[in-house]
Amino acid sequence: MDRRQLGASDIWVSPLGLGTWAMGATVETWGHVDDRESIAAIHQAIVLGINLIDTAPIYGQGHSEEVVRKAIHGRRDDLVIATKCGLLLPASQGEDPARCLKKDSIIAECEQSLRRLGIDVIDLYQCHWPDPQTPIRETFEAFSILRKQGKIRAVGLSNFGCQQISAATEFGVVDSLQPPFSMLHPRASEDLIPYCKEHNIGFLPYGPLAKGLLTGKFNEESTFEDIRARDPEFLGNRYRRNLLFVEGLSEIAKGYGKTVTQLVLNWTMNFPGVTAPLVGAKRPSQVEENVGAIGWDISTSDMARIETLLGGSTSDA
Repeated sequence: MDRRQLGASDIWVSPLGLGTWAMGATVETWGHVDDRESIAAIHQAIVLGINLIDTAPIYGQGHSEEVVRKAIHGRRDDLVIATKCGLLLPASQGEDPARCLKKDSIIAECEQSLRRLGIDVIDLYQCHWPDPQTPIRETFEAFSILRKQGKIRAVGLSNFGCQQISAATEFGVVDSLQPPFSMLHPRASEDLIPYCKEHNIGFLPYGPLAKGLLTGKFNEESTFEDIRARDPEFLGNRYRRNLLFVEGLSEIAKGYGKTVTQLVLNWTMNFPGVTAPLVGAKRPSQVEENVGAIGWDISTSDMARIETLLGGSTSDA
């Protein structure tokens, strides 16, 4: 599998990354998750050539990082392990995580993530969300210390806007950005992607399959009891409109002998300025399907068909 340079760093990643939010999630968030299947999914990703694995302490209050540790044991070489900081683990169930990007907190979080992941160095360490209460200069003091100590290799930002990224670059190098981006939510193509291209910042979008909506696996009879039950994209007329959009994509995918998932991921990973979409999975079969997005091209005429579909379907338009 080909590798793409992450911004201006010395890190090279596969054109698809594996997201592990669901691997640490509760039943209420993503339904039933089996750790053995999660570990098998990570193993399958590695076998098929994916080297970028993205996690975070907040995913299951450390559980996702622990699952990653078990999966990468003896397989650490050549992997790019990305995790995050800045969302403190809630003290009680139902409590929202507090944002904190203070220097001492980041350094402590890094030590905890290193221990849970069972590694000596985090390849990509990312601010999970901005913290308006902490000057970004203090945040980057922590990253500078961690770099000098050899505990992190690269620094990324997640869910930051252009002005926030620009402010951060006054105090250190930003190697990557991780924002939401999908066919249904393409707003990043208007500002964030051009900004990252101009400043040579890697672009690692999350949510390319829109919580599974762009997989073609749902219909009007589908019901949801997890996080999707509260998502407007899965409700009422918007949901019906989205299903029609996916139906249009399905017709295009069939022409290549591919699934809707594979068409969507191919479009996303080859969108100008995108480094590698982060795609969640809970079992090996999902990883295998996702990798089927690699190694083929969408024709110019079909790209035009997709653009026509997007013109009548995007929520951010």
